[in-house]
Amino acid sequence: MIKKKTLFVLLFFLLIPAIFNACIQLRESTSALQDKFPDARVELMQERENALRYMSLHRNDTFPTIFFLHGSPSSLSVYNTYYSDTNLASWANIITADRPGYGYSNPGKAEKSIVKQAEKMWKILEEEGYPSPLYLLGSSYGGSVAVKMAMMKPEKVSGIILVSASMAPGMEKTYAISHVFKYKALSWMLPAMLRSANEEKLSHYEALTEILPHWHKIIAPVILFQGTEDELIYPENVNFARKKLKNSVYVELHLLKGEGHFLQLKYKDLILSRLKSLIDSVQIKNHLNASIGEMTEKFNLKNSLP
Repeated sequence: MIKKKTLFVLLFFLLIPAIFNACIQLRESTSALQDKFPDARVELMQERENALRYMSLHRNDTFPTIFFLHGSPSSLSVYNTYYSDTNLASWANIITADRPGYGYSNPGKAEKSIVKQAEKMWKILEEEGYPSPLYLLGSSYGGSVAVKMAMMKPEKVSGIILVSASMAPGMEKTYAISHVFKYKALSWMLPAMLRSANEEKLSHYEALTEILPHWHKIIAPVILFQGTEDELIYPENVNFARKKLKNSVYVELHLLKGEGHFLQLKYKDLILSRLKSLIDSVQIKNHLNASIGEMTEKFNLKNSLP
């Protein structure tokens, strides 16, 4: 009986990579991306020993830029339906990246620190000349990185969209099997990006705790999407975020009844609709502020004349 149980456990461990590979499209080659998106520019940045792959779809100099951050295990390809959306192409530029450890950004070499991940993502945006206005769209653990990015350079972020984002330390599911694969003797059986995802997962609590003191730095408007039946990233995360976002100029919450974790594709149209409304409202506000400033300057000049 013991031998049968042992055999079952070993087979289970060996089958996990095959199951995940069958269910999740982890990455696409650069040539495949360029075939799908002929107008895209795909870059591979070398930062010391690390590689960072990102893709840019620049449509118009007057458009705002959306920076996409994927969850795990995944890659920038998870948002392909957004990149090909013809309506989105009429009002936004896109920059998207493989986060460290995924896609073609050193797959299998996990970066456990949210702080360091955010720094690397800002390196990409620095390379692109800090596009403005800039909106961050992050799902799952990509949302965690988006949050830290907004803490680091609040003046450069015009808005944030967080979909099923991990934000509250400990408010997420960690499967027992994750702890089994933390040992090197077993982790080698996992495909590179699943290995990254597992290492990242086991560091979530500490990584999210590290950024706790900096939530007050976020000033940009934030839109949250969360499924009420999410068993991976618990709905308590959005209540936590709403309390922490005290200095954000605007917080909007969409609690999707009966929905689980994977919302970014199913609710693409809703997400983009709310993002477009946010962008329009920010543009109107900026235009009004500019007009008021111009009128005030003219008034002051007039009254200063002899």
